Amino acid sequence: MSSATSVPQTAASPRFESVLGQGAMVNWITVASEDVPIYEDWYNFQHLPERVSTPGFLRARRFVAVDQPYPGNVDYLTVYETEDPTVLASPEYLRRLDNPTDLTRRVVPLFRQFRRAVCATTVVAGEGSSGRVLAIELEPSSDISSLRSALRDQIFPAAIAAHQMHGGSLYEPDAQISAAKDNTKEGRSSSQEQAEALLVLVELQTGVDSEELAAHVTATLADQGAARAAGPPRTFDLLFELRSR
Repeated sequence: MSSATSVPQTAASPRFESVLGQGAMVNWITVASEDVPIYEDWYNFQHLPERVSTPGFLRARRFVAVDQPYPGNVDYLTVYETEDPTVLASPEYLRRLDNPTDLTRRVVPLFRQFRRAVCATTVVAGEGSSGRVLAIELEPSSDISSLRSALRDQIFPAAIAAHQMHGGSLYEPDAQISAAKDNTKEGRSSSQEQAEALLVLVELQTGVDSEELAAHVTATLADQGAARAAGPPRTFDLLFELRSR
């Protein structure tokens, strides 16, 4: 009786995701310390589930700033990831903006500052996300082609190889899609400002000095004439994450 020769099976190389989709909405929100309890309850238990259940939404992550420079205020960052930027101007998304809940009507006016941008996600590197991120805003007049190349080919790969970061992404605002919210009830009821700066988001490795890494990234981009910082880089800790099914 002959036996068949066994052929060893080669497992496919695993593939991991860092960022989902090709679009994003970035919200920068400041609230008073005394309003944090209702803000957190609204955001995590009502607002995010409503938003992330919208067709085309993939994931939302909420962060709080590590540094809080103004006593009595708390600064937050939220990044919603979508299949593409047009999801943020879709009829279903705008319908929800035009029908805010009673709690939304109560909480949104509490925002002391609110900047918002719908973005295209144009550069993604690395694998996985972390509980602490570095946010670097860059001038909108940046040399986009040079910026993308510097991040994709040099800055992100070097920082990943040095175990300083797990992943990085570049978000480029789309003013036209961002403005789609303006004529909805929720848009008219808030004092939102359109965020024009480009955003680099870095998924930090544990223990990495974010200020040192930010200084290296911004200096490299400035030296190459690719981009200049639009403000001081900031570090944020993850508060809550929600994914669509």
